[in-house]
Amino acid sequence: MDKFAVVYGKQDARAALAPAITDISWSSQRDEIARSMTVRLRDIPTISVAGMLMCFSHKVGKSLLHHKNQFFHGPIIDYEQDEFTGAWEIKASEIGWYLAKNKGARPYLKGEAGAELQKYIKTTGVDFRCPKLGFNLDERYGTMAHSEVILDVLQKAYERSGYRYHVDVVRTETNFYLQVVREGMNEVVPIFVPEQMEASSAGYNIEETYTVVTAQKYKDDKLSASVTKTDASVLKTFGRMEEIIEVEEDENPTTVATQRVKAMAKPKQIKKITVRHEDHTLAGLRAGWLVLIKTTVVTKWIVESADTTWSNGIFTLKLVLERREA
Repeated sequence: MDKFAVVYGKQDARAALAPAITDISWSSQRDEIARSMTVRLRDIPTISVAGMLMCFSHKVGKSLLHHKNQFFHGPIIDYEQDEFTGAWEIKASEIGWYLAKNKGARPYLKGEAGAELQKYIKTTGVDFRCPKLGFNLDERYGTMAHSEVILDVLQKAYERSGYRYHVDVVRTETNFYLQVVREGMNEVVPIFVPEQMEASSAGYNIEETYTVVTAQKYKDDKLSASVTKTDASVLKTFGRMEEIIEVEEDENPTTVATQRVKAMAKPKQIKKITVRHEDHTLAGLRAGWLVLIKTTVVTKWIVESADTTWSNGIFTLKLVLERREA
């Protein structure tokens, strides 16, 4: 337990939980802004919902509880105690979960998308940071959860650039902030080899493939421009699959449609692997990370979903991956 710690906190109280853990796992999915965690324990002090679960894995420094070693921080949202055995099951979510539990009353975002999203979320009291996303917004949202606004803006960024983004939690010495990060920009890039894999499968799917893309522009609720681009060779092979994108007033529909059909008119290469390793620097691996797989060649993959369990110093990862060509 000298390289892994789980701490429960409520106000000023702290309790070390790692010695009582019988099972711990955490997961993340693409298009979710917060990871989830499940911990099963025995013989622990009384806990309460909304208490904080803090998890550390040794990466830097001499102290395991150094803030840079923390890879999970968030509220307990559910727990159960077996009245016969005394065993506990605790479920927690990352701190970004609160953005799904609070709504904004018809927020209006007008300006550069990343800057507007950052400004809006900061009005909720959350330290939220977002890079420029490369397009402008002029949109009145309905009354909806803050997390839904974030995901909508990031989906629009993907539609226009072909780049996906995820929300990460960055721990500082005294606090934390939420950071929008482009997929594949993780500083530590894992490389897995066949000897680490318990299972591996590969294939393709066309669920997110589109052979036709139409970009439409509206003015005063009336269609003012519409451009359709088609990849004829892929259309002939896979059939007609059309996506319609509504662009902003200052965007060029031709440019958007051309970029999107180029990015989306390909089947997606996928891979599923189960990996065992002992590298504590990878405890924070989440959806959106770039990973490498080394066989006779090294290939690049983006994590679509990650399910991690930890036991006796061994991490077991179940990963769903999407091929990245460059």
